[in-house]
Amino acid sequence: MRNIFFIFACIGIFFSACQKNPPPPKTQKLNLNVPSDPLTLDPRKGGDIVSSLFHFLLFDGLARLDDDGNVALSLAEKIDISDDRRIYTFFLRDAFWSDGTPITAWDFEKSWKDILHPDFPAMNAHLLYPIENAEGAKIGVSSLSEVKIRSLDAKTLEITLERPTPYFLELIAFCVFYPVNAEIDQSHPEWDQNASENFICSGPFVLKEWKRNNVIVLAKNPNYFRANQVLLDEITLNIVDSEMTSLQMFEKGEVDIIGQPLNPLPTDALAELIKNQNVHIYPVPATTFCSFNVTVFPFNNVHIRKAFSYAINRRQIVRNITQLNEPPALGIIPPMLKKGPKAKAFFRDGDIETARAHFKKGLKELGIAKEEFPRIKYHYSKSESHHKIAQALQQQWHEALGVSIELESVDKKILMHLLKTRNYQAAQSFWMAQYKDPMNIFERFKYKENVKNYPHWQNETFIQLLNKSSDVSTDEERFALLEEAEAILLDQMPLAPIYHWNSAYITQPYIKSFGSAPIGNGFFDRVFIDNETK
Repeated sequence: MRNIFFIFACIGIFFSACQKNPPPPKTQKLNLNVPSDPLTLDPRKGGDIVSSLFHFLLFDGLARLDDDGNVALSLAEKIDISDDRRIYTFFLRDAFWSDGTPITAWDFEKSWKDILHPDFPAMNAHLLYPIENAEGAKIGVSSLSEVKIRSLDAKTLEITLERPTPYFLELIAFCVFYPVNAEIDQSHPEWDQNASENFICSGPFVLKEWKRNNVIVLAKNPNYFRANQVLLDEITLNIVDSEMTSLQMFEKGEVDIIGQPLNPLPTDALAELIKNQNVHIYPVPATTFCSFNVTVFPFNNVHIRKAFSYAINRRQIVRNITQLNEPPALGIIPPMLKKGPKAKAFFRDGDIETARAHFKKGLKELGIAKEEFPRIKYHYSKSESHHKIAQALQQQWHEALGVSIELESVDKKILMHLLKTRNYQAAQSFWMAQYKDPMNIFERFKYKENVKNYPHWQNETFIQLLNKSSDVSTDEERFALLEEAEAILLDQMPLAPIYHWNSAYITQPYIKSFGSAPIGNGFFDRVFIDNETK
């Protein structure tokens, strides 16, 4: 017997809370800054924070997250879940694309199967792997027709999973699962390259203007099924790659909101801002880390990797650079994704003695003297905060291990290319969870060919633990297995976690009803401007 899940529909849909706000003034135009153009406006191809921000604004999916980070239905109005928790049947509400045509189950089926085509450039294809035969299709051992994504009719979508997946609803709330218009995608495959009549979307806003490296303008989507709850008429997003310039624009009243998920607040100004401004600080499931390429010398040696990781003084970096009281990362998984009051520490912070002992073992196994240890090139993306962290690591590694580090800052696109092609020795990057479960981090390391497995690391026991975690019946058993998997990952140390994130933002006093989701985007579709205060 099937269990009909009306829970989300009965909530009244999370956006209804904004009805408590006073009526907005007639003109509602929001000014924001973002650090770069999105890498893509096609949600199927997304993989970076800036692109995801636009995908959440321009598109919608079966579900979205509410203010508290919980799942609420959106384009789906109800779900039918089978007793064995493997078959999900979604029933779509009456909703329309921005050109007025109906959104159908076929749009979902085609979009998701496109992602799983072996030749389709999707950085997050692995997110669909819980679906039966999805992974096989992506690697070319199964056909797309075998993937268990089926349109039963125009408004009914059936998904069959490989095994029960406790986080599946959280998963599909992420924007990679938001469909594109199947007809436009076939007739005009370059639809996402500019603002034109062919840019058809489903979210609260439409693309009005896009001048690359300059500005992107979004306008309210009158065909959005919740259009009466969207209070803004227009959002202008300026491309500004300087955090300090964004702050100066904010102080002049030229920008309405700064900070995550937009341009970060400049670290040099944080102390003063926290003292004198109403800075909103909140935890997010994100981690900054140093990735080691385990396929190249000298990081093909586990003791060298451990030496570099243990030598990092994370508390010093948080105290002197990031300054938002972030938790030092002594484990892989951000605390927000863990069960229980406190995340386990798998090693000690700034453990110089242990770092030197592993360095000595590594040199012996590599058959080289300390004087022969190579100069390491350390890549990171161009950013004020990233540069300061890289400088701190350079100094800490030199003082603890006596190694020479060459710093090289590169454009974000170049860094991502180096990481994905494994054309680096050590590099600084970060991840941000796309759904509220530790598996979002673990699954990146299940297979070394995963495009987000930057170290190119793989371990059979780790894989077995992840698979087993999906088959147990209780959360306690599941999280115990995942903790075992985390221990293996940190014993092999393909990357060195540095700190888990806290994020911060500031709004002008006339900005009302803005909040930032712990996973996902800022809730810009709920913002309104109090012109009397302004």
